[in-house]
Amino acid sequence: MSWSETEHLRARHVVEARLGRPPQDMLEAAVVLEAFKGLPAAEALATGRQIMASTPREPQASVAEVPSPRAEEHFVLEALAFVLAVISIACWAGPLSDDLGATTVQHAVIMALPLTLTLQWGLRSRYLSRPDGLAQLGKRPLGLPLLALALLGMSFGLLGTSGWIGALLTLTWAGGTILIRRGWSAGYSAAVVTATGAMLAGARASLVLEGIAVLTTCAVALALRRATPRTMLEPGRWERALKAAAIGAGLGIMLVIDRSVDWSIGSMAALALLPSTVASFWAGYHLWRFHHEIPRALSGIPVVGGTLSGRPRSPLRILLGAVARLVFLTGLLSAAIVGGASWLGAETTGISVLVGFGLVALATLLVSLLESVGRGSWGLLAVVAAVLAEALVAHFNFAPVRGAGLIVGALLAVSIALPTAIALLSRPADTLATSLWIT
Repeated sequence: MSWSETEHLRARHVVEARLGRPPQDMLEAAVVLEAFKGLPAAEALATGRQIMASTPREPQASVAEVPSPRAEEHFVLEALAFVLAVISIACWAGPLSDDLGATTVQHAVIMALPLTLTLQWGLRSRYLSRPDGLAQLGKRPLGLPLLALALLGMSFGLLGTSGWIGALLTLTWAGGTILIRRGWSAGYSAAVVTATGAMLAGARASLVLEGIAVLTTCAVALALRRATPRTMLEPGRWERALKAAAIGAGLGIMLVIDRSVDWSIGSMAALALLPSTVASFWAGYHLWRFHHEIPRALSGIPVVGGTLSGRPRSPLRILLGAVARLVFLTGLLSAAIVGGASWLGAETTGISVLVGFGLVALATLLVSLLESVGRGSWGLLAVVAAVLAEALVAHFNFAPVRGAGLIVGALLAVSIALPTAIALLSRPADTLATSLWIT
């Protein structure tokens, strides 16, 4: 027996052992191989096709009950905790600027935002989006502390005080993502609110930031240590995680490359992120309907020879509904921010920057969708094009309004990602389901 035949037989045994029976179709076999052997989608599908070629079966209609639509567990609590953290951390800009100077804080935020998004997107793809991702991440207990120390040392060595503050912000934000995913939203939110109160009460802001960063890092280590695996699923593939991290880095660069957006002028300026953040969660919550609509569209259809009688346009309607929710709520909350700032006589970044942040949120929603269904290359292309467009706007000093580079870059990203997403969701539901389940 050749090596390829041995591998084929071993793959077949894995599938049958996990299912407790022979597979009914190549898709079912491919899902098992991707989940339990870590095969890339294309290789899993090819192996599943070979397995079914050696064990032909009559195509059978799906008779599974489609579950009721529900968002990811703890989604609402995670969203509320994140929004609360954004509001609280927005209040840090003023005290930190008073303590260290506006220029230092500006440079720190310019460093921290792209770095945080890089870590968040990479961790989500590799670990946090997987059923046992936290437990897998916890298998390397020294990895995160060493990474934190390396980040602090390198940042301080390269950028001095700005690098040190940027690294502390990164540890606080990225660590909070892990804690919220772990279900410790209340504790993280309480720590952030307490730190905010201490800063506003007159405590030295840089010392408070150091304390919350250390506390967050220790809490992450404890959270990962207590995470226990329930399945034998492997983490996400490194290739995909690195691509997701690159997308996160690009989105972060989009936020900071436009120097007309000042991140250190006070709380109201930082709160400009709030409308698009809240709207993004509402839109993302709506997108979870994919997990119900796509199985419903396929219910009762044989894998081979069946025809779609469901709602092939439902996925597209869900996407457009999410986009409409994001645009509507961003506009409503932005108007509230501008009106509140005017009533209080506070300084804001301006309506144009709010528009730019809303467009970035829309681009992020679309790129995230593309990445989640295995179209990360298209998402990365949209983000790279946006960064290049912003760089050109900055190079030629084109600034008719504040945030012009942000608006131009985000519009270009949307113009690439939206047609791609529409083309993907307009395909037959079985093709889309294959992408969703295999990737």
